Amino acid sequence: MSDDSERARMLAAIKEYVEKRIKELQDELEILENIRSFVDEELASISFKKAAEARPAKPPAPAPAPAPQPEAERLRALKSRSGEVLARVAISPNEVRFLIEPGINLTKDSRPLQSFLLKKVLESMSKADRERVDKGLIPPGHELEYDVIYEGDRVKEIVVRNFREEYRLREIVNAVRWTLETVASEAR
Repeated sequence: MSDDSERARMLAAIKEYVEKRIKELQDELEILENIRSFVDEELASISFKKAAEARPAKPPAPAPAPAPQPEAERLRALKSRSGEVLARVAISPNEVRFLIEPGINLTKDSRPLQSFLLKKVLESMSKADRERVDKGLIPPGHELEYDVIYEGDRVKEIVVRNFREEYRLREIVNAVRWTLETVASEAR
């Protein structure tokens, strides 16, 4: 029996070592995830600054701008694959605004809006960010938030704040494009 008891002690010691090591690695992983989150935020802020600083100095166009724009804001048209303008997009370091074209009849009850854009994309990002805040991975107030502005039943504007990373911005833009293209194609 002494061989079995010696073997049991060795196995117990190995198990204790493995469990201790797993805990150490889990703690290290959590620290690395916090560092990655911090680096992502820093990269996002630096990339926006560099984009603003990298603009060539051109004389202003003769046509007056409709409203003064902050330095780091980018304006563009969101177009369908066929070239139809779906929305005007204003992107600043912390916010993206989609001003839906009047010809696109996106309503509050529209299935692509409710089940895809709001629930699957924006709400899931927002929920994941709230969980990150709860775990201390991102500071409170940095979680993704969004608002849908209506004019009657029609969606006039979609505003998304705190997207933080460039890849999330691309994902949001692509989701809005798909939603608007789907609604536009259903209307035809």
